[in-house]
Amino acid sequence: MFALSHPLTDLSDDELVARFRGGDDAPFEEIHRRYRSRLIAFARRMLKATGHDADDVVQDAFIRAYRGLRATDRPMALRPWLYMIVRNRALDELRSPQRAGTFDDEFAINAVATADAAECVEEREDMRRLVAEIARLPERQRMALVMREFDGCSHVETARRLQTTVPATKSLIIRARSNLGSAVHAA
Repeated sequence: MFALSHPLTDLSDDELVARFRGGDDAPFEEIHRRYRSRLIAFARRMLKATGHDADDVVQDAFIRAYRGLRATDRPMALRPWLYMIVRNRALDELRSPQRAGTFDDEFAINAVATADAAECVEEREDMRRLVAEIARLPERQRMALVMREFDGCSHVETARRLQTTVPATKSLIIRARSNLGSAVHAA
């Protein structure tokens, strides 16, 4: 087991993942604390006015993340990966019939008749490529893009968190989008 020389809040995402994969569950609690509110806000934006529960989507995404992190040791960019899981779960919810006023165990698990399996596979593969390309961006571009697009931060908030100016933040986001666009179109 790892000896804790620093509080978990001081560790990077990569360090938390490494410790969690090493068998310690405490780092996952920190991952949950660090990302839960942001992921719920993201899920709420995706599910807005649909009646689907963002908290349920995020809880299920964390369960999948817990299993997924232990199932593989391949390198990953944790934040975009978590957002991808929440996005996929939210899309699954949007494709499923509304369950207002009923209990989950009353429903059989059925495929959605209108969902095209090939299209779903293609969407997921596109998302995997996008997450991989986001992970390849220079760190400040990646951070600015994720804060703006996934966390929903304003330019002012993004600049404050990155300790830079609003014009510099806008420039980082423009360069990140341009780099992503070039990479995605080249693939």
